[in-house]
Amino acid sequence: MRFFQDTSIQRKQMLIIMLTCTVALLLACAIFVVDDVFNFRKGIVKKVSVLAEAIGNNTSATIEYNDPKTAEDTLRALRAEPSIVAACVYTRTGELFASFKRDGTATFPFPPQSPNGHRFEGNSLYLFHPIRQQGESIGTIFVASDLTDLKQRLGRYPAIVGGMFAAALLVAFVMSTRLQRVVSGPILHLARVTRSVAEDKNYSVRAEKQSGDELGQLIDGFNEMLAQIQMRDVALRAAHETLENRVQERTEELRQSQALYHSLVQHLPMLVYRKDEAGRFVYVNALFCEFHGTTADQILGRTTFDVRDSSDLTGHWAQEDLKMIETGQPVELEMECRDLAGNVRYLQIFKSPVFGPDGKAIGIQGTLLDVTERRQTAAKLEEAHRELVTASRQAGMAEVATSVLHNVGNVLNSVNISATVIFDTLKKSKAGNVGRVVSLLQTHSANLGEFLTHDPQGKQIPSYLSALSEHLAGEQNSILKEAEALKQHIDHIKSIVAMQQNYAKVAGVTEIVGVTELVEDALRLDSESLGRHNVQIVRDFGPQLPDINVDKHKALQILVNMIQNAKRACKESGREEKTLIVTVRNGNDHLKISISDNGIGIPPENLTKIFNHGFTTRKGGHGFGLHSGALAAKEMGGTLLAYSEGPDKGATFTLTLPLVSRGHGQKAKHLHETPLVEGS
Repeated sequence: MRFFQDTSIQRKQMLIIMLTCTVALLLACAIFVVDDVFNFRKGIVKKVSVLAEAIGNNTSATIEYNDPKTAEDTLRALRAEPSIVAACVYTRTGELFASFKRDGTATFPFPPQSPNGHRFEGNSLYLFHPIRQQGESIGTIFVASDLTDLKQRLGRYPAIVGGMFAAALLVAFVMSTRLQRVVSGPILHLARVTRSVAEDKNYSVRAEKQSGDELGQLIDGFNEMLAQIQMRDVALRAAHETLENRVQERTEELRQSQALYHSLVQHLPMLVYRKDEAGRFVYVNALFCEFHGTTADQILGRTTFDVRDSSDLTGHWAQEDLKMIETGQPVELEMECRDLAGNVRYLQIFKSPVFGPDGKAIGIQGTLLDVTERRQTAAKLEEAHRELVTASRQAGMAEVATSVLHNVGNVLNSVNISATVIFDTLKKSKAGNVGRVVSLLQTHSANLGEFLTHDPQGKQIPSYLSALSEHLAGEQNSILKEAEALKQHIDHIKSIVAMQQNYAKVAGVTEIVGVTELVEDALRLDSESLGRHNVQIVRDFGPQLPDINVDKHKALQILVNMIQNAKRACKESGREEKTLIVTVRNGNDHLKISISDNGIGIPPENLTKIFNHGFTTRKGGHGFGLHSGALAAKEMGGTLLAYSEGPDKGATFTLTLPLVSRGHGQKAKHLHETPLVEGS
């Protein structure tokens, strides 16, 4: 089977055709032989039947007259037929009446009488035929014939069939040899073209189409495939050339990039290094070498223990490096160390694993940045920040104090007015006339009755005293009214001062306060000024407002500043209707207090600058208010934001405070004094 698969298609076709013809011829010859044998046997049966019928007709009278001798003579007539071996006649009762045997067959056994018919036994034909007379069976004739003719015929069959078979195969071979070229020719041509393309890589050749059948379609498809391959080969060659150019360009770019990287790393203001998996240095920059007072050649290929004297933390860092390689997680820390001169330096260290192509860590790389100056600068900035916060807080306190003084001043004006009214009333009072009447009555005390009844002046005293008492009662009511107003003004001053003292007293301390109370206190501190400028206050407090834990003093400073800014914006807008809307909303984890006004608004370019220190658009402003408010809000864990659609469209300032108190400050970093290389 393997030979058949590997042989040429031309030979395969020949083999298939010849095999097919052989099988067909064998089948045809077999059918022919079988049919001929069948027909020959059928002819023998017919011939013997005719002989038996003729003999039976001739022996019927002998049976009727019981003449066996004549019957045997009649049977001997069968001797003329060479194929007849024996014959006999049976009576109606099955008794042997007469018989005939050919010479040489004396031992032939006659079978007992059987039903009419024939059968083949071995090389003989046995035939039983009825003998009839006037339509009635009077006996049976038996004829035995050999099959010598059939054997002779079968003996000739191999030569005949072989000759026919050879002639047919020869004709089939000659015809198939010529006709198979119609099929194999295009295929062999296609194979030659394919071999040429495979060997020469010449995709421009084409197979010649010789027919429009499936082979023609195959050749068309093959040529189309060659055309596509040729196009792709051209494109591939062009792409290959382009790729080679790109590889050269990328190689040059990589070389330049590596040179640039090396130059960059060498000039970075930080120590850069790389280690392999065993902890040996494989790269260090110039600053790293300078810090350790050595050269790269003396560092590369060595471990931390070899480069610097070991310390207690050297083994710790080596273990951390191994752990980082195992976990693949980077490490960032800040530490204290000493340089070669013994000076204390603060270093910020960042280490990360180096991964290979398979994604496994094959080493570590790190940078060490000297942040000593930055820490010193940060300390100075922190001190400056504290001073700024103090100044801002004092400025905020000044804002609150100014509001208090404005309120107290306005109330003092009312107190002064009430005192002036009382003074003028007392100055113009007729209470002194009572003394003159008393003096007059004392003068006439001896004859007081006569004086009051007969003296013209005395007669007027009762009516005068009545009128005087009514007038004095009116003066008393007026003085009492002004005194009550004076008392209320003084109480107002006392409450404002007490509130300011209360907020000032708790500065820097957080406590739980009601947000509504806090907002109302801020409004109350500036109520006189708001009323004087006809600013209408609209309160929009949400439901179920929780208490908050804040620094009341800082929160009050922020709110007072927000209210005063909104009041000034409304005043400068020139509008008759000035509105300030106070909105308080609960945001679940935070609280929002918004102050909205319909004032002059904020230009878009100023929205990002209004919280900067010293920035102000108000003549005489110091730029502390919003800046200090934003700082205070941040210190309390909240924010202070501003929003405005533009000039003349009002503005909204929103203070957001957390409902959960936050700790102040940050956890200090723990720094260890250790040689620099131990962190590398």
